[in-house]
Amino acid sequence: MAFFLGCDVSKGYADFVILNGRKEVMENDFQLDDNFEGHEKLYEVLNAFRKKHPFGVIYVGLESTGDMRTTGFTS
Repeated sequence: MAFFLGCDVSKGYADFVILNGRKEVMENDFQLDDNFEGHEKLYEVLNAFRKKHPFGVIYVGLESTGDMRTTGFTS
């Protein structure tokens, strides 16, 4: 079964949610800081999820558009 980890990356933290192929929430959304503790917690969440769904495949999508002023684009 396919699962999808959506990540909205911001400066200093990221928001996450895991959905199944029917877009049903499998793991409620959560926010983690971009530091060692946050990285460790993400590992724990994904490892626990993998144990519940040992034959699942997790696809990851990241979104980090940021502020147009910081990307070098001008209007």
